[in-house]
Order: sequence, then structure tokens, then C-alpha cells
Amino acid sequence: MSRIGISYTPNGGSAYNFVLDNFGDNAIPRTYQETSSYSVAASGTSIISGPAFRQKYQWVISSVVNTADAADFDAMFRGWDADRAAGRAPAVGVTDETFGATVNANAVFQTAPSYVRLGPKFTLISFGLAEA
Repeated sequence: MSRIGISYTPNGGSAYNFVLDNFGDNAIPRTYQETSSYSVAASGTSIISGPAFRQKYQWVISSVVNTADAADFDAMFRGWDADRAAGRAPAVGVTDETFGATVNANAVFQTAPSYVRLGPKFTLISFGLAEA
């Protein structure tokens, strides 16, 4: 099964845990941040630049959840954002089982969540995470 688990415990708060498995299509939400580049110098030499570590992951996620879970997700984000604003270094835990071996990572919100009501019981949440 293709799913992503997200967890966060805000400073002084209770833990939040979500499992997202309804992505709406077959696209895999995990990609790489493009932090390296390749070019050719005037002399013909190959130039590969970028940081001296592997390229980190990013997740662009849209998932249908029940409306109560969407409200809890928003509460988690607000807790994360409050910790960030207070100068802490908050990171959410990510367990990604969408492709290949399971990826366990820490991430930060790169794009704040947005919500679309899909009726009285379901909400579409969309957000972006970047590996910390």
C-alpha cells in the first residue's frame, strides 16, 4: 500500500500522527530537491556543482481525509508554526512508503497546508514538505 505517515509533537503539546493514503492519482508525492547542477565549461570540462551531501527529498502532497482529521492536521500545523515562530527548530517526522524502500526522515513545511471542502465528511489537504 502506498502511504505516508506524518507526526509532530508541538512544544508542551500532545503528539499528532497521520497516515495519508488517498492521493487521488498514481503520482508519487516524493521527489528530490534539485540542489546540484551539471554544466560544461568553455574548455569542455564537465562541471558538477552542489552541496557535499546527497540531494534531499521533498514531498508535494494532496490527500483526501475526513474533515475531523483535516481540522487536527491544521492544529498540528499551527503548533509547528508557533514553534517555528518562537525560534525553535521544529521538524515533522515522515515515514514514506510510496516507492521503493521505506524512507524515514525529518522535514519542515515548505508550503503551508490549504484545504478544499469536498462535502460534509471529507476535505482535501494540500501541502509541501522539505527534508530537514
